[in-house]
Amino acid sequence: MQKHNLDHLIEFNSLRFNSKVLINEPACRLVLMSMEATQSIPENALPGTVAMYVLRGSISFSLGNISCDLHAGELVTLEEGIVYRVEANQHSALFVMSTGIADAPGDDTEELDLRELPFAERQPLILAKFDALAVGGSMRLLNDYDPLLLSRQFENLRPGQALWEYIVRGPGFFRTRIRRIRSPDSTDGSLRMAIRLIRRETNVKSNLIRA
Repeated sequence: MQKHNLDHLIEFNSLRFNSKVLINEPACRLVLMSMEATQSIPENALPGTVAMYVLRGSISFSLGNISCDLHAGELVTLEEGIVYRVEANQHSALFVMSTGIADAPGDDTEELDLRELPFAERQPLILAKFDALAVGGSMRLLNDYDPLLLSRQFENLRPGQALWEYIVRGPGFFRTRIRRIRSPDSTDGSLRMAIRLIRRETNVKSNLIRA
């Protein structure tokens, strides 16, 4: 059993949205997203079924030219591979749960160990490996320092194309996943399947998650 206090886990970053991986198993992946007002998750398509549940605040959820607002206590589910975009209308926190995309033992996700590599060689290697990924593909980085600055530099070079997530966050050891969420010439995705918006009557004030 694992118990999490959301008051401690929800952290806002004025530079970009903040993501924390809570569950990373072969059949299920659960990420807590904290977003300040106007921050957005660029176009994203995951290879598994996706459920998005708003804990706090309000977000705009878009599929191509179709959009809707989600408020605290509301859930949206998506079939596999649908391209979506999220923007926070106010300071918001949400769970994003997906199936079948975790880093399972024995998977073929490439992992780059940067710890012994000269600094001048790290960024060119990461860019080359990333450019070879298809949309939805990912790779992992091992590092001995927080790659926050590296992710900002990467965003300047490949704007809106990648989602960075901590798997292990220090101290002294960092494992990070970089997932390609769009191609350089991608356009708004079309709606391929209907979404289901479910209004939740569940009390969401509890800050405990039991597993």
